[in-house]
Amino acid sequence: MARQKILVITDDAVGRRMAGPAIRAWNIADALADEHDVRLASTRRAEASSARFAVCEGSDRMLPGLAEGMDVIVTQGFTLKFRPWLARTGAKMLVDLYDPIHLETLEGESEAGPVEHARRLDGALDALRVQLSVGDFFVCASERQRDLWLGHLSALGRVNLKTYQQDNTLRKLIDVAPFGIDPIGPPTGPAIKGVIDGIGVDDTVLLWAGGVYNWFDPVTLVQAVGDLAPTHPRLKLLFMGTKHPSLDDLSTRMLRSAIAVATERNLLGRTVFFREGWVPFDQRGTFLTDADVGVSTHFLHAETAFSFRTRMLDYLWAGLPIVCTEGDAFASLVADEGLGRVVPAVDRAALRDAIAGLVDDPEAMAGARRRVAEVAPTYYWKTALAPIVDYCRDPWRAADAPKPPVIKAVRWRSGPTARRVDHLREYIRVNGWRRFLTRGTQRVLGRGRTAG
Repeated sequence: MARQKILVITDDAVGRRMAGPAIRAWNIADALADEHDVRLASTRRAEASSARFAVCEGSDRMLPGLAEGMDVIVTQGFTLKFRPWLARTGAKMLVDLYDPIHLETLEGESEAGPVEHARRLDGALDALRVQLSVGDFFVCASERQRDLWLGHLSALGRVNLKTYQQDNTLRKLIDVAPFGIDPIGPPTGPAIKGVIDGIGVDDTVLLWAGGVYNWFDPVTLVQAVGDLAPTHPRLKLLFMGTKHPSLDDLSTRMLRSAIAVATERNLLGRTVFFREGWVPFDQRGTFLTDADVGVSTHFLHAETAFSFRTRMLDYLWAGLPIVCTEGDAFASLVADEGLGRVVPAVDRAALRDAIAGLVDDPEAMAGARRRVAEVAPTYYWKTALAPIVDYCRDPWRAADAPKPPVIKAVRWRSGPTARRVDHLREYIRVNGWRRFLTRGTQRVLGRGRTAG
């Protein structure tokens, strides 16, 4: 096994407040750092550091230098759509498909208006086409997701005689590497009970640990908890974070609806609580360990079927019993392993009964906690990311991939006009016209014309 040079890229912010994509990229970098030289780059914001790997600014100015000489590049989301030149650096491309961005866009952008919504969906589909066309190895979060992506790969001609002969299980083309959890349990300490005004130290707390996006159904949950309030005055529901740390324009229709219902029923600040902002990544454990039950409710649609709720893994990490809606891969795990209660979608009565049946039965709570503790180790990061770790030990080129040219990343340089023209030609040849027609490059060209 040769030591590889590996660049992991995320379009999410990396820092004290991280959402799912950045958390996953961070842990991929950490898992690979045992055996390889690893850089983690954020194209949005990098405000963290690690003693095990380099954390870098992945701006368009810095990324070409970071990518130069890499053996493997790990990407996710929209990275390759806006930086297709990465596939021409000579590195092998490991594409992380754990987040079905096109299905999220169908739901998440529904308030944008039909024209803008269609434009954003086209952008997500285009991002997937680019990734699926150039990747050497793909990973996703569940077997159900793998079926989805095998369909995409087949439609693009990537499931062919060459890839089949390389491995007739197609696991060398795409394998499952679910989201994971830290083997070290979360920190403890008061964060909710006796800390948040209105929640007492002896209250029973239902925790919604994550964002409230439009594919979720917080309204039915608020209604069910409101129904229980007269007979369960110590039952409290906390939405832990209501502002995504990276996305400024994420639709909040369902969040606003949930707040409106809580207000109308006189539950806001008494039984139902919405914590503003986003809990810092290294502090979220204190909220989890100060809760009693983890909750997640959603609608049944395409996003649900292929999702993998990362907040559910945090519930496993903290040993919390779970109450959730049916329909996704994690709900099946909860039902099959006895981790809590699973209810039909938008069924207020069933949800109310499930919550009451769990919190009113100490033996059921203890049993669910015990099963959660037994299942959690199967999702430790090192176990979950084993296909990625195995690939990077001896990375292979996809059998149907043409041998890419090895191109040295080109940066704009100062100098006389003639030299600038030479650099311009090379920049366009390597990076394409789309990268050339950026505001920054136009400004450089403007200076070049003036100098000429």
